[in-house]
Amino acid sequence: MLSNVLNALKGGPNGGGGSRLSHVTVQTGTQHYMGPIHNPSESGHGYLPHEPPFVEDLPRLPYPNFYYALEDLIESYAPQLTYSVHRSSIIIGASSRSVYNALLTLAAYALICQHEGLLFRYPGSRYTWEHFCDMSDARVLAEQHIWAAVTPSAKNQAFNCTNGDMFTWKKLWIKLCDIFDLEFIPFVESEKIDIVEFMADKSKVWDEIVEKHGLYKTKLEEITCAAALRNVLHFGFQHVCSMNKSREYGFLGYADTLKSIPMWVDRLRDMKIIP
Repeated sequence: MLSNVLNALKGGPNGGGGSRLSHVTVQTGTQHYMGPIHNPSESGHGYLPHEPPFVEDLPRLPYPNFYYALEDLIESYAPQLTYSVHRSSIIIGASSRSVYNALLTLAAYALICQHEGLLFRYPGSRYTWEHFCDMSDARVLAEQHIWAAVTPSAKNQAFNCTNGDMFTWKKLWIKLCDIFDLEFIPFVESEKIDIVEFMADKSKVWDEIVEKHGLYKTKLEEITCAAALRNVLHFGFQHVCSMNKSREYGFLGYADTLKSIPMWVDRLRDMKIIP
């Protein structure tokens, strides 16, 4: 798709198009450093991600990854175009169409537990419960895209983009319990649940919640991805990116993740996506 757009606007890597397009920002993510996290069998051999913290100059992993193809494609248009690559972490924001928005999946899970009077148990591993992770606030990500597009020294570079802080899922779980008025349940290995199995038959429950609160009409499978959340909550490594390169180049955008979460929940409530 990117190739079709650029060919139409610029006439292919050799030029010839009449467009005034001069810079392209490419949105990828930390899968650049982790490989086929959603299906490790695609690696063809032992799956092994890079050791965190992830930094931009780490070599490419020997696994298929369309992020690499995107970078190679946009680089092939230089010097006709300049570009920047933005490698986000777990993105949090507010949208009625973002299936991979982890915050919306977490919110739906919390609201279903609340609606059915169930315990809001952490559906991950003890490792992620206790170890560090990071996120990318959609506002910080947008700011970095704009900054790179208008900053000469940032041209033709790849940048990590996270909030600049870290959290443990235990601390984030406490925050979610506070936001959704749910009892905090400490992690117990013998009582953990599979979020995919839990959400598999909750479509009608979500319909009841939407109807009860007069929400914008959404279907559970349109706004959540339990499988993606399950992967994130079972990483066997600390999901942490370095923001040093961005800071060295002059981008100082940041967000406090545990303050960002309730702000985006309020936005989702204002949009009538959740009650």
